Amino acid sequence: MYKIPFCISNFISCFVFGSKNRHKCRGYINTLLFSPRVIRFVRKTYGVKKINSVRFIRQNTLNRIVCVVNDTYFVKIFRNVTVRRLKDFAFLSEYVEKRMKVIVPHVIVHNKIPMYVCERVPGKSIEDFDGAYVLKKSEYILKQVHNIIRQLQRIKVADIPNNERFLDSLQQRTKEAKCKKQKPVLAHFDLNMLNFLFADDLSITSVIDWDTLSIAKNPTTDTTIFLKYWNRYKRKHTK
Repeated sequence: MYKIPFCISNFISCFVFGSKNRHKCRGYINTLLFSPRVIRFVRKTYGVKKINSVRFIRQNTLNRIVCVVNDTYFVKIFRNVTVRRLKDFAFLSEYVEKRMKVIVPHVIVHNKIPMYVCERVPGKSIEDFDGAYVLKKSEYILKQVHNIIRQLQRIKVADIPNNERFLDSLQQRTKEAKCKKQKPVLAHFDLNMLNFLFADDLSITSVIDWDTLSIAKNPTTDTTIFLKYWNRYKRKHTK
């Protein structure tokens, strides 16, 4: 039943001209249709009595949608992910959270609908800073990112409780890594610039969007992904 809003929004957006407009259309319709469930979920989870706003955040709304409630609680809803998979992810992210020096948002998964909620964590988006200032601090930022990746890779996959269960439920990358008999390492798999939150001095306070957390077949995977987005950011802000 939870897939019906996605189907409705995808159908209606077919009549909208332009890919960006279609994307926004799907997002707004999904937010509207999911709002009652999202509101009940946040109220039950955090005991929030008054809901002032449920706002859509840009995402790939063909398969998932992200909305923010009261500008504090982020809810991500999935179309093609099972609740069991999300509960496994929630366990893994909590396991990682305790072993990282930066803040990892604590997520709570709905029992019936494949969606989770987490509270806003400290820090500013890279978009809140002047591009020239960011580029001046590039060496400092890169050093921090590489340290975060090393922290994640120091976590021993073999020590994760119920290891085999989680390996089976992770993405296909896991099987590839096992077939090649490489030492498995955890990877974020989506280290783009928007998934880091910063203090005023551009020290990284938090890393968000961990639902792609998985096992990498190559230990340089996270570094490669980050550098791709970082180089794109540099080109955009270099005159």
